[in-house]
Amino acid sequence: MLVVEVANGRSLVWGAEAVQALRERLGVGGRTVGALPRGPRQNSRLGLPLLLMPEEARLLAEIGAVTLVSAPRPNPGQHSLALASFKRKQEQDFQEQSALVAEARETRRQEFLEKIAEGQAAKKQKLEADSGTRESQEASGNQAVEENEANARQASEEAVSSSPQPGPSDGVAPLPRSALLIQLATARPRPIKARPLDWRVQSKDWPHAGRPAHELRYSIYRDLWERGFFLSAAGKFGGDFLVYPGDPLRFHAHYIAQCWAPGDPIPLQDLVSAGRLGTSVRKTLLLCSPQPDGKVVYTSLQWASLQ
Repeated sequence: MLVVEVANGRSLVWGAEAVQALRERLGVGGRTVGALPRGPRQNSRLGLPLLLMPEEARLLAEIGAVTLVSAPRPNPGQHSLALASFKRKQEQDFQEQSALVAEARETRRQEFLEKIAEGQAAKKQKLEADSGTRESQEASGNQAVEENEANARQASEEAVSSSPQPGPSDGVAPLPRSALLIQLATARPRPIKARPLDWRVQSKDWPHAGRPAHELRYSIYRDLWERGFFLSAAGKFGGDFLVYPGDPLRFHAHYIAQCWAPGDPIPLQDLVSAGRLGTSVRKTLLLCSPQPDGKVVYTSLQWASLQ
């Protein structure tokens, strides 16, 4: 079962596979709020964790798709232990990467030595082929071959001596600490001491239980979700939900849903402004009102100019 961490009223999903399962199998998209590892200084594209609306988290808990847990509060007394554990893991990664770099450097050195030996053999064969013309050229050619071999041996010895090798004798690390590769986690592990959260009981982590506004929004959210729509927050569009006919990655929203209690009056000015705003963004305003029998009544409005 998927796990959703709840802290101070915010429901977060940390696993990439869990996010994919929610979207593809359950029709719950949420909203990513985390920074991308390769683009931390921008907010046009965000990554994990996934923030769920309270209505989404409650729905998933009601149908048994997820388990809500209270995220454990950090203990200041354990900060030093966590820091020491992090430094030990970082030192272990550094030693492993240093060994891999030294092995790669030794392999490359052996390849260079093989190329040097092949070049020497080719030069020697060429000089032996040309040595039958003149005896004087043979003597000079042999001397040149010996000089080339001596120079090649000296160059290879200098290359070997100049390449740093890890070992207890010199203590030189082949990898500078500034080049240490750091593994970035793509999922947050489930807390060991996480407590199951009951969404029916109001608490510090779940303050929504029993609130009339939440109950109103949830009844409408669940009804639209059961009809096959995808929903997301619509704060910047002047509504409660944006209603999509399918996955928001593939479709634009068709409706701006506003939740109203059956006996609440709707100011005319708010009704006109919401209708004009919806028309300007090519969406239909949807007034949603749950009834005492459990059904939800929907009224759609579009702004029409006079001809």
